[in-house]
Amino acid sequence: MNYQTKKIIHVDMDAFYASVEQRDNPQYRGKPLVVGGSPNQRGVVAAASYEARKFGIHSAMPSITAIALCPRLIFVRPRFDVYREVSAQIHEIFKRYTDVVEGVALDEAYLDVTENKVK
Repeated sequence: MNYQTKKIIHVDMDAFYASVEQRDNPQYRGKPLVVGGSPNQRGVVAAASYEARKFGIHSAMPSITAIALCPRLIFVRPRFDVYREVSAQIHEIFKRYTDVVEGVALDEAYLDVTENKVK
């Protein structure tokens, strides 16, 4: 039997939603930012920028806890239509290298690069 070792790449785009917001809104760059629900409405952090993470803020954290850790934290409502569009653009880049792309979430995918399309 001829067995070929599989080559799988796991892509997990850290801080994806927050990074898209900072890309689209220059006033948010370099500032602690979370995408998620308001601390006034029992919200939850969906994504935290790297600047916010320095304060211990992370996804799935209650927004009220996040604002307590960083009172100058910027809250942005999610724009999933934009995140889907950016994710699709990134998946098109993946498809330049392999036909086998398995999306797990908007910000995560597995790529089988056993056979690389680019040589």
